[in-house]
Amino acid sequence: MALHLGRLSAGSCWRASRGGRRGLCAWPGRCAAARICRPPGAAGTEQCRGLGHIPTAGGGPRLGTGLTTALAGLAGRAEMVPKSTGARSPSSGRPEEDDDELTRRCSCFMAPPVTDLRELRGRPSDMKTKMELLILETQAQVCQALAQVDGGARFSVDRWERKEGGGGISCVLQDGHVFEKAGVSISVVHGNLSEEAAKQMRSRGKILKTKDGKLPFSAMGVSSVIHPKNPHAPTIHFNYRYFEIEEADGNKQWWFGGGCDLTPTYLNQEDAVHFHRTLKEACDKHGPDLYPKFKKWWVKILP
Repeated sequence: MALHLGRLSAGSCWRASRGGRRGLCAWPGRCAAARICRPPGAAGTEQCRGLGHIPTAGGGPRLGTGLTTALAGLAGRAEMVPKSTGARSPSSGRPEEDDDELTRRCSCFMAPPVTDLRELRGRPSDMKTKMELLILETQAQVCQALAQVDGGARFSVDRWERKEGGGGISCVLQDGHVFEKAGVSISVVHGNLSEEAAKQMRSRGKILKTKDGKLPFSAMGVSSVIHPKNPHAPTIHFNYRYFEIEEADGNKQWWFGGGCDLTPTYLNQEDAVHFHRTLKEACDKHGPDLYPKFKKWWVKILP
C-alpha cells in the first residue's frame, strides 16, 4: 500500500508518532467547485531551502505551512472510539442534503472515489465511508500543497483496479522545480481473508468467527514519498491505514495504523524540531499522553 522509496534510514530522533487503534473522523471540506480543496494556511509559502522552507521568527528554516498542515492533519483528526461496532449513528441531515454534501466533497478530490457513490451514500456513518473520504481529502490537500511549493510540475493521476475487489488512485509529480519526485497514493481494497492470514491472526490471540471458511475484510490507506532535488531538504514518507474484518455474526473488528518519517540526507536539527513539534501539537489536541506513547512504540519497532 505504501510507496517504500526512502533513500536513507534515520535514527530514532527523526521518527514521528505512529497511530494505534484509533477512530478517524472525515474532514469537512470547504470547496464547492474547485478540483482540489485548499489546505488551511497554504497561501504565501516562500521557497527557501527547497521543500517549502520559510524563515521562522528566529531566522531558522521550517517546513512550508501548507504541506506541514496537510501532513499533520490526518494524525490530528483522531478520536478515541470503540474497537468493535454494531450500532450506526444516525445521519445528520435529510437524504438530499447528505447527497449534496457528498457530491461537494467529491468535487475536491484528485479523482472520484474508488467505491461507487451509491454505496457510499447508503452507509454515510460507516467507518469505511468516513475513512475513504478522509484519505481522498488528505491526498488532495497534500498534492495541492506540494504543487504549490514546486511551482512548476503538475501531478499525473492514475487509477487502478484490483481484480479481487477495490482499487486505488496514484498521483505522481516528477522533474519539477523543487521535487525530483513526489507521490501520494490511496488504495481501497476488499475481499475474503486467506486462510493463512486468518491463522496468523488467530495465533496472535484473535478470536474470529468465519462463515463457510470465509472472513470478509476491507483495507484502505494513504501514503506518500517525497524526494526534493535539494539534498539539504529532507525526504519524507508517511502512511496511514485502516483494516476491518467482518465475522459470521456481523460483528466487526478494526484497526488503525501508520507512521511518518523524516529522512534527511544532511541532518538539520531545526527541521527535526519543527517536524516533531507539528505532530505533537496535532496529537495533543486529543490527549497529552498520545505523542510520547506513540513515539516510544514507533522507536521500539525500528529495525
